[in-house]
Amino acid sequence: MTGATEPDDEMFRWTGTPRDRIPGDGVPIQPAATILLVADRPELQVLVLRRTEASTFVAGHTLFPGGRVDDGDRDPRWSDLVVGRTASDAVRALGVGDGLAFWTAAVRETVEEAGLVVGINDRVLAADLVDRRRDLEEQRVNLADLVADRGASLDLSGIHPVARWVTPMPSDKRYDTYFFVAGVDPGVEPVVDGREAVHAAWCRPSEVLGRWRAGEVTMISPTIAMFQRLASYATTGDLLAAAAVGGPALRARILDESASPVRFEGDPGYHDEGTRKSLGWVWLPVGDLPDPTAGWDATTPCS
Repeated sequence: MTGATEPDDEMFRWTGTPRDRIPGDGVPIQPAATILLVADRPELQVLVLRRTEASTFVAGHTLFPGGRVDDGDRDPRWSDLVVGRTASDAVRALGVGDGLAFWTAAVRETVEEAGLVVGINDRVLAADLVDRRRDLEEQRVNLADLVADRGASLDLSGIHPVARWVTPMPSDKRYDTYFFVAGVDPGVEPVVDGREAVHAAWCRPSEVLGRWRAGEVTMISPTIAMFQRLASYATTGDLLAAAAVGGPALRARILDESASPVRFEGDPGYHDEGTRKSLGWVWLPVGDLPDPTAGWDATTPCS
C-alpha cells in the first residue's frame, strides 16, 4: 500500500490521493514527517525553525521540525516498542501500510533538529537521545536500539496526525509528508542542530502569519496552512482535543505556493479565479478563533 487509501475504504482514514496516483515527472516522492510542537506560554505558541541557507530544499524558509522517513523508522521492532497506539492504529489513521514509520520519524527528527524529545517519559533516555542527536542524524545509531536497550517505550498517545502535503511539480525533491501535532512542557527550550536548522523560537501563529504577510519570513503553502489552522485555537488543550478527534480531510486551494493564504472547502474565496487545487489535505478541524488571513485577498500575493 502506498500513499493514502481510497475514500470508500472504511478501514482507513481518507488522507488524499494515494501516492502512486499523484502526478509525477520522474522525481521520486519520498515519505516524510513533520511535527508541530505546541505549548501554552501562556498563550498558545508553536515551535518554529528556520532552515539553513545551504539546504537543498526550502533553504532559508520558516518551518516546523521534520524530515524524510528513513530505514530505522521502519524497524520492525517498533511495533513492540510503542504504547498509546498500535501499528494497526497507525495504518488506519494515515491510510498507509507503513503508517507507524511516520510517527517514529517525527519523533526522531524533533530530537535531531530541535534537541527536544516527545513521547519518551524516561528522563535518562530523553537526555541520552539529545546527547546523541548527531549520531542519530548520521545514522551511526538507531533510535529503536536506544529505546530497546533502555527497556523503554515510545508513547504515541499524545502525537496526533492532522494533515498531509505532497510537494508539487516541478521540484528537484518531492515529499509525501504527514503532519503531526503534540504538546510539550511550556518550559522546554529548543537547541538547533546548526546544520539543517539554524534558528528556533516559540511564536504565536498569528504573529508568524503577520510577519509572512509583511515579507519578513518565507514559507510555503503547507506551513502557511498549518499556521492558519493553529491560529484558530486559543489553548493547547483545545487544539490537542480537536486533533485527537480529527475531521474530514479538506483539500486546499492556493494561488501561489509561497505568497498567498491557503483556502479550504467551505472558505470564502475557495473557488476564486486563479486559485488551483493543491496536493494538501488537512483534517485538523477549525477552532473557535477566526483565521487571521480571512480578510486577505487570496488572489493577491503577499509581499
